[in-house]
Amino acid sequence: MPGTAQEEFCKSGWDKLKEKFAEWRGERIEDVREEVRMLQTDWIAENSDAREEGIFRDEYEARIKAAQEAQIADELNPAKVLELAEAYAILEPKDPRIVTLCGKLCGYGELFSDKSRQGDLYKLYGRSLFLANRYEETLEVMLKCHKCFAENGCRRSRRGCNVALLRCYAALGRSKECAERLEVALTQCEATDDSVLLYMHAKNALEKTGIPRDAEILDDIWYVFLDMNPKEKTQWENYQNMGDNVVRQCTNDDDNNKNVTEMISMVWPMMKRDLMQSTLFKIICMIFLSVLCMYVMLVSSMKLAGK
Repeated sequence: MPGTAQEEFCKSGWDKLKEKFAEWRGERIEDVREEVRMLQTDWIAENSDAREEGIFRDEYEARIKAAQEAQIADELNPAKVLELAEAYAILEPKDPRIVTLCGKLCGYGELFSDKSRQGDLYKLYGRSLFLANRYEETLEVMLKCHKCFAENGCRRSRRGCNVALLRCYAALGRSKECAERLEVALTQCEATDDSVLLYMHAKNALEKTGIPRDAEILDDIWYVFLDMNPKEKTQWENYQNMGDNVVRQCTNDDDNNKNVTEMISMVWPMMKRDLMQSTLFKIICMIFLSVLCMYVMLVSSMKLAGK
């Protein structure tokens, strides 16, 4: 949204250039809230986890080049366009070309007969819009993705879509819908680690909105889920114990360092005062200075005699 006339006048040329560049990339220039920035970071981290192990950047760049050549050879094939967008996304999820390519495909309606593949398109497009701070459009696209995966999608795809909707509702401040998506996504977890990871995503989404009730809803849903799933509860307690032990160890180390520092700061002034008032210490200092002067004179005389 444009600011007041005074704000527009005070803007530097660099600020205006950044705004123009952001408009070209399809982004919005606005102050991103801390909790929303955390949600974006989580989504980017998921993209990093999806990368293959042992594959370096040059290999991904080679795949992008191959996808570009395949898309140029068959420009009217929507599958080639989607493959190119996915090649861009795996290397750089904020690449503006992803929004352009996916928006172009979505502008023609549902081009894929396979609802699972159409859902992949909507999910990729929605993530790119979310990273470009276009949350309302993200929600609209992810609801379409939800319908596609509900018709033809695996449990993992449905869980990923529900987590994406959770992030959208959290960014828009709709905590009730956000909690509903959390409940649904927890029922779609397969491994024990999936539920813990999902809880951490929800924690970033709900606890950091600044509304105490959101945190209470989050805890209620999570602990009810743990009561119904003993394996996940045991896993969660193990994580908590590990975290408590690490925190306790770090706290003890800090306390020990602090105790040594405090002890020195308390004892040194008293030692200094006692030494300055001690006659014996003054005599020792005078003797030491006399011996030092005699040593210097002796060394000097020996050097002069040697010449």
